Amino acid sequence: MHLLGFSPCLTCTSLLSAMMVAFPVSSQPRYLIFFFFLQLPMLDSVQFDVIGPVKPILVMVGEDVDLPCHLSPNISAESMEVRWYRNKISPAVYVYQKEKDQKGEQIKEYQGRTTFVRDNITEGNVAVTIHNVRASDDGQYRCFFKDDQIYEEAIIELKVASLGSDPHIHMEAYGDEGILLECTSVGWYPVPQVLWKDLRGEILPLLSVSQTLNGDGLITVEASAVVRDHSVGSASCSIQNPLLNLEKVVRISIPGYIADNTSFQRQTPF
Repeated sequence: MHLLGFSPCLTCTSLLSAMMVAFPVSSQPRYLIFFFFLQLPMLDSVQFDVIGPVKPILVMVGEDVDLPCHLSPNISAESMEVRWYRNKISPAVYVYQKEKDQKGEQIKEYQGRTTFVRDNITEGNVAVTIHNVRASDDGQYRCFFKDDQIYEEAIIELKVASLGSDPHIHMEAYGDEGILLECTSVGWYPVPQVLWKDLRGEILPLLSVSQTLNGDGLITVEASAVVRDHSVGSASCSIQNPLLNLEKVVRISIPGYIADNTSFQRQTPF
């Protein structure tokens, strides 16, 4: 619990005892005693904790996701300030205050993409829904409650994922005897893992690999390998999303001989 305006080491009883020693009853100023008792309701405000999901929340790009949190004990949050924020407390992802939305404090990127779920707010149970999730929504959020001078918060971890397109393979002659294989796929998040394998399942060394961040925050991956043994028959390009543990694989047949300047773009998805 955080309490603003008072030192947490002084309880009401200890503070009153200190006053009694410093000022005999007969000499205590009436206004001082009156002021002290005015503060008692503030010092006796209900303490609470904010509880969020223990595990990270996983969501696919384009889907909607709820970021829930609740109070313990289950007291009403109807008259409290509630906000979800990221790096700074303001502007925020969403702000509920004075029993209504506070859109003036909302980050531009979340305007029109959030809904406050308050069906169980009287039990201290609320959530904010983020609609049409983007790659940029990935990361930490803080769920913050404030009641008068008392405030608490919980951390929520959101992990965003996207499974990209089927890989596209381009094949052409490479030098005198080699075959260049290039594999391209778009729309991945986070950075995927790429492997080239021959028909026997052995990994082919990568000649080059690049991951390009697109305007939508998703990643285009390109990876190339060179085959010098034409007898391998075929090769496959597999691209895996490490967060989803899902992959997309495409295989291409390799002819026994490729003339110079000949290129192929034949591939067969698994």
